[in-house]
Amino acid sequence: MGLLRGIIPVIPTPFTENGQYVDYENFEKLVHMAIQDGAHALCLFAAGAEFYKLTMEERKELFIRAVRANRGRVPLIATVSSHATILALREALYYESKGAQALNIMPPSFAAPSQSMVTQHLAEISSAVHIPMIIQYAPALNGMTIAADTFARISKGQEHELYIKLEASPTGPAITALRNAVGDQYDIIVGNGGECMFEALTRGACAVMPGAALIRPYRMIYDAFEKGETELAFDLFNRYLPHIHLMQRDIESFVAMEKIILKRRGIMKNTVCRKPDNYPDAHTIALLDRHLDYVRRQFSLMYEPR
Repeated sequence: MGLLRGIIPVIPTPFTENGQYVDYENFEKLVHMAIQDGAHALCLFAAGAEFYKLTMEERKELFIRAVRANRGRVPLIATVSSHATILALREALYYESKGAQALNIMPPSFAAPSQSMVTQHLAEISSAVHIPMIIQYAPALNGMTIAADTFARISKGQEHELYIKLEASPTGPAITALRNAVGDQYDIIVGNGGECMFEALTRGACAVMPGAALIRPYRMIYDAFEKGETELAFDLFNRYLPHIHLMQRDIESFVAMEKIILKRRGIMKNTVCRKPDNYPDAHTIALLDRHLDYVRRQFSLMYEPR
């Protein structure tokens, strides 16, 4: 089994009350919370962390803070999102030099780059680094599809571990199609809040990358599956699925609801998202609170609303 497995949450970015600054101390608390809640690894600066609202300087400082708070307990994955290949290379090499154990690469998508352009971009990064690399394949998020043979071309001559973070629909058949196309060259990590988690595991996915607000139910499902208790895993997953579906709206709503849950838990100081945002209305928040109460009861979680 490769380095990355299990439950790998994306750590959200906390801001000060007016959104002007990143709250780095609160961020370190989130890192510690995620590890305590059972994360196998942590992903930084992905879409669930509002990477597109962070400066490069803020991302670098967040990474240094994550290293400090982590204290070597779990692998840290840094997301590289620059569109220009030269800038993406600088990002990747910086994070590798500062202690990242893996990289999550967002392929360039602006102005509809061709498959050959995407292949060259990803291949150059992969050839430059020596740590595991994840290619994020999220057509609904960035409007770009990646052909299976593109993944095959990127993997040629690479010796480090390669992963695909799959957020395509329908997820299950897409996993099987990719595994048939690329064989054992890549392992598959699924996102989309883990809404296809059980099916993904049965089709050979090695990990799930959800949000960080409620990690323990994901961990309970994963642990049951790993122990061969598939009926229990199936039951637990279906208990948790209504909450996952509630969260799976647009990315801005997802981030806001993650922060609301973490505020309810007393982990985040506020629920600020940098504008423009898409904050849920009062009706949705009330429904979210009902779901949280249900999840607490179903999973015997000691999360008390604050």
